[in-house]
Amino acid sequence: MKNLLIALIGFVTFANADIAIKEGTDYTVITPPAKSVPTKPGKVNVTEYFSYACIHCSILEPSLDQWLTTAKNVDFNRVQVVWENNFRGYAKLCATAQSMNLGTNFSQKVFDAVMNQHQNLEDPKQLQAFLNANKKIVDPSKFMATYNSFAISTKPQEYAQYTQAYNITGTPTFVVANKYMTKPAQPAQLIQVIQALVDKAKKEQKIK
Repeated sequence: MKNLLIALIGFVTFANADIAIKEGTDYTVITPPAKSVPTKPGKVNVTEYFSYACIHCSILEPSLDQWLTTAKNVDFNRVQVVWENNFRGYAKLCATAQSMNLGTNFSQKVFDAVMNQHQNLEDPKQLQAFLNANKKIVDPSKFMATYNSFAISTKPQEYAQYTQAYNITGTPTFVVANKYMTKPAQPAQLIQVIQALVDKAKKEQKIK
């Protein structure tokens, strides 16, 4: 019920994205621009720096999912933060999910397993059990083949570099257009700020 309420509040508020946002209060400008997450041409990059072990990220997920269904010309990416080698297993999980385009339905299942069922999905055995229990949304064998691939093995180090380059100290944090970084806020307000920054970036990049 709590997540449903958050999602409904987010739907009502971020539909009106024409809000006044203030630098220093709602967001900061990254100067100089940091290491850039690759962006698709004609789209505004929105990168969420998050953790599957973050309760705030879990609570935000329904509102974020709703926003993504309406966001236009947005290239959404996720980076599981890696602090001093912590969360490297979750970094591989995140990278695998993105590689397989599993979307927010899968991530909500992960959040539920980690936050509510207290499963450690960095443990290969627990991860395999989780995948077996969610065969309707993911093929366990394909997932593990990707998870154990060389391409995914390099992602924890890459995510650690992004985490350090953007000086991410808390989650969730969003970086828009590799230039604007959100400040902490309640879910509905945070979604509004993200949309306003996307609109700002579109004007700067002359994207309709």
